[in-house]
Amino acid sequence: GYKEVQLTSNNSDNRYASYNKDGEIIVFESNRDGHWQIYIMDINGNRQERIIVSNANDRRPTWHPYKNIILFESDRTGTNEIYTYDLSDRTLKKVPIKLKGNKMFAQFAPNGNELVFNHKVRDNNTNIYIISSNGKRLNKIIDNAFENTYPRYSKRGDAILYFSKKHTKSVNDELYVNNFITKQEKRLTASTTNNYFATWSNNGTRLAYSSVVEIGVPEIFFMNKDGLNVRQITFNSGGSTLPNWSPNDINILITGKRNGYEQICKILLKEKL
Repeated sequence: GYKEVQLTSNNSDNRYASYNKDGEIIVFESNRDGHWQIYIMDINGNRQERIIVSNANDRRPTWHPYKNIILFESDRTGTNEIYTYDLSDRTLKKVPIKLKGNKMFAQFAPNGNELVFNHKVRDNNTNIYIISSNGKRLNKIIDNAFENTYPRYSKRGDAILYFSKKHTKSVNDELYVNNFITKQEKRLTASTTNNYFATWSNNGTRLAYSSVVEIGVPEIFFMNKDGLNVRQITFNSGGSTLPNWSPNDINILITGKRNGYEQICKILLKEKL
């Protein structure tokens, strides 16, 4: 595999790490204060700072494509809603979404004016919507009786990756890419294990994703955007998941179980062991 650098190291879980537009700040969630809160740190794991203080669970942060604005979900109203937090002026705003129930796994579109998210209909049933960042033009993209989870935009903004059990009789998660412009969809994986949490590289040619290996833990894999040329990248007894690319695609951030806790690690794709 490749050289790994562990960025967090504490007796708590740290997850969902990603870089800002310049690759200078990493945002992530941690439960080190007793419940899930959002933190930032520099690219070497230094200056870890909790940026929002609340009694709620603030979770699953992602970045605006060209501003230092963080998109996240919070249960502060009793239901998971989507919020933005602007690091430049420390302002918090709720995205007005006229849907009852939990909204999760939100991500900005590459144009910064729209976002995609999951909406939970009931247990084991989540659909995928796109909406403008001001809460207008709500559009359902994926609608079926299964869990359709973790939507992630293509770099052109014309398609989304997600994972679903819809063709495996609710047994295994598989990866799909849905072009909502052409209305075409392709299943990228077909296996007897779970494949999930896929993201496009910034040059748009590769995907990083998690897949459960024979010992029962997830590891990071790469594939071409068409689903070909699959290869395993990480090999850890504790497993690795939730990959996110650096802006120049020379490393990926992952979440890995290390010494009993989930920690944020950086995989250096230019440095092999």
